[in-house]
Amino acid sequence: MKKHWNSFVVAVLLFVSVAVLLQCMDNDSAPDPRGTAFATEEKCRQCHQAIYDSALLSAHFHASAPASLQNVLGSFAAGRNIFVYDASTKLQMEQTDSGLYQALYINGKRTEARRFDMTFGLRHAQTSLYWKDDHLYELPVSYYTAVHAWATSPGFSAVVPEFTRMIGRDCFECHSSNISSKNKASAAADNYFSTAEAAETLEKNSLVYGIGCQRCHGSAAQHADWHREHPGEKNAKFIVVKNLLSHGQQLDMCAVCHSGNDKIKLKSRFAFQPGDRLADFFMSSAAFSNKKEFDVHGNQFNLLAQSKCFLQSKTINCSTCHNPHNSTDESMASYSEKCMACHQATSNNFCTAVGTPAISASSNCIDCHMPQQPSAAISFQLSGSSTTSSYLLRTHRIGIYKNGCNKKKF
Repeated sequence: MKKHWNSFVVAVLLFVSVAVLLQCMDNDSAPDPRGTAFATEEKCRQCHQAIYDSALLSAHFHASAPASLQNVLGSFAAGRNIFVYDASTKLQMEQTDSGLYQALYINGKRTEARRFDMTFGLRHAQTSLYWKDDHLYELPVSYYTAVHAWATSPGFSAVVPEFTRMIGRDCFECHSSNISSKNKASAAADNYFSTAEAAETLEKNSLVYGIGCQRCHGSAAQHADWHREHPGEKNAKFIVVKNLLSHGQQLDMCAVCHSGNDKIKLKSRFAFQPGDRLADFFMSSAAFSNKKEFDVHGNQFNLLAQSKCFLQSKTINCSTCHNPHNSTDESMASYSEKCMACHQATSNNFCTAVGTPAISASSNCIDCHMPQQPSAAISFQLSGSSTTSSYLLRTHRIGIYKNGCNKKKF
């Protein structure tokens, strides 16, 4: 009897070991919460390792991320982790065994603490969120890379601390690849491609952090499976190839998140697939159509669309200057090389700014013709300061500016 029992135990252990080995060999994680049309991220990496690994470091990928000491930008070191509201009230960034926290102290007593659960942003600024039940709330202090310091989150008071600003699904449409609602309006909303809007009660397990491969390239399960079975095929099957899209379709792929949030929304951005028309998702109001000034935050497309360079070209799009898979910004000289493709020093459309040598103009067109400008939508206050600081971003309206080229503003 004992011999048979030992044989049974060995058989069970062998079965479990084989199952684990097969799972490791397949190297696929849990199913994508968006549905079976979507491949796991591991499948994307198996064939596109270099591009995938580069994209992991990009601002797109870190549009949202789980909070950790490694990816929260601000310091938790003593002396650099305090935001002072007044003599008796301060917010302290704390690292504990249970996580990272923003803790409120009033008259030296710790009265409230909320954990960093998630981050939004990486390059220019980073704000963080915390979960409470099935709702997400913005933390009152963010980190700004321009000043290398903690300061008020956009729209938050520098006098009264608050932890009650709820963040809804709409924000995630440009900061993540997916999130669903627990109490959907209808069963149809369970479908990732549904146009139904979700309520503010969010489903944690449905969150797909960052802007991943399939947000821009389309759902890829069939593509990945087909190419696994046909490794010699070089032409991409069952996936949207960007270069085969029209100029307008390529622009719309980026504009879905980079054309502002002041139009009338017809469908959720989560329903957008590469090749779709942005006009089917947003309708311009009369106020928007007559708008002259677009904010530098989140409205790069409409600023670019006002540029003479764009209006006179039939080929310029976002990827003319940007590689979305790169981990860092290129140098000013690298961007200027792209300008030089049309604006050569020997041509009649080269920079005519008085006293600007050709070598200087060709190495940095950007600071003159795409200067940093303050956002009207975002500003902040530093600890202990009553002054509002501007949040500066580079305009994408290519032109001639007073403070850059000694000419009138474009």
